[in-house]
Amino acid sequence: MKKLFLAGIGFFLAMGLTFAQQTTPEENATKVVTELVTKLTLNDEQKTAVSTIVLDQEKAIAAVIQDSTTKVDLKKENIAKIQGESDNKIAQLLTDEQKVAYQKYVTERPPVNIPATQETTEQKESGNGQSNQQQQ
Repeated sequence: MKKLFLAGIGFFLAMGLTFAQQTTPEENATKVVTELVTKLTLNDEQKTAVSTIVLDQEKAIAAVIQDSTTKVDLKKENIAKIQGESDNKIAQLLTDEQKVAYQKYVTERPPVNIPATQETTEQKESGNGQSNQQQQ
C-alpha cells in the first residue's frame, strides 16, 4: 500500500513538471525577440515591429497546437506556413546585412515541439498491440 501511495505521488509530481515546462505565447515571443535583437542588432523601430509580428506568430502557433481536431502532419504544415509568413514580414524590415544574419537564424531555428495528443497516443498503443499479436 505504501509503494502504491508513493507511486501515485511520483506520478503527480512528474505531471506537474511536464505542465510547468509549457510557456505562453508571450513568453515565447519575448525570448525570440530578445534573441533577434542580439543577433541582428535591431534598432528600436525594428524591435517594436518585430515584436508585434513574433507575438502574432506565437499566438497563431499556440492555436494550431491546441486544436485537437487537426492531425500532427497538418499542424506541422500550418506552423511552417505561419513561420514563413512571419519570416517574410520580418525580412522586409531588415537591412541587407541583417537579412543575411536572419536567414542563418531561420535555418538554425529548431522545429516547434508539438506535444502528443490523446489520439496519437491511442494510435501508437493500438499499433503496438497489433504488432505484438502478429509476433505471437
